[in-house]
Amino acid sequence: MKLKSIPAATLLLILVLNAFLPVLAQTNSEIFDKVELLVPKGEKVTEKGVRLRFLENELRIETIADGKTVKAFKYAEIKDAEYSYSKSPRWKTGLGLGAASLLFPPLFFIAIPLGFTKHRRHWLTITSAGDYAVLKLSKKNRKLILPALESRTGATVKGSGEDK
Repeated sequence: MKLKSIPAATLLLILVLNAFLPVLAQTNSEIFDKVELLVPKGEKVTEKGVRLRFLENELRIETIADGKTVKAFKYAEIKDAEYSYSKSPRWKTGLGLGAASLLFPPLFFIAIPLGFTKHRRHWLTITSAGDYAVLKLSKKNRKLILPALESRTGATVKGSGEDK
C-alpha cells in the first residue's frame, strides 16, 4: 500500500513545483527591453538597442539582435547610478520641416517653431570602478528599471530633472 502512495505524492510534488517555479524564476531574473546604450565611436556617439537582464548577482546589458552580452556589472561593484530627465533638440524633425517649407512656403511658419522644440529623454548612467554605461530608457519601463536597480544594488539612484 505504501508503494502506491509514493508515486501519487511524487506526482503531487511535481505539479506543485511546476506551478510555482515560473513565479520563483521571475523574482530572480527580470528583463527589460526598449533600452538604448550610447556607444562612443570616435567623436560620434551611436545608440544601440539593448535589453537589461537583472540576474541574481549582476546586471547584464545584452544586444537585442543576437543576445550577446555587451556589458556586465556585479551589483556589489556598482558605485553610482544616476537618473536624469532632460531635454534634447529635435534637430532631425526641424531639418525635415525646414526643407519642406522651402518647397511649400505656407509651411514656413509651421516649420520654424517645430524645428526648435525640445523633448525630454529618460537617461540612466551606471558607474562601477572600471566601467560605465549610459542608457536611454523608454517612458514606460523607467519606473520599473529604477526600483529594480535600487533593490538589487542596495544603493539609491540619484535623480535630477522634474520627473523620477
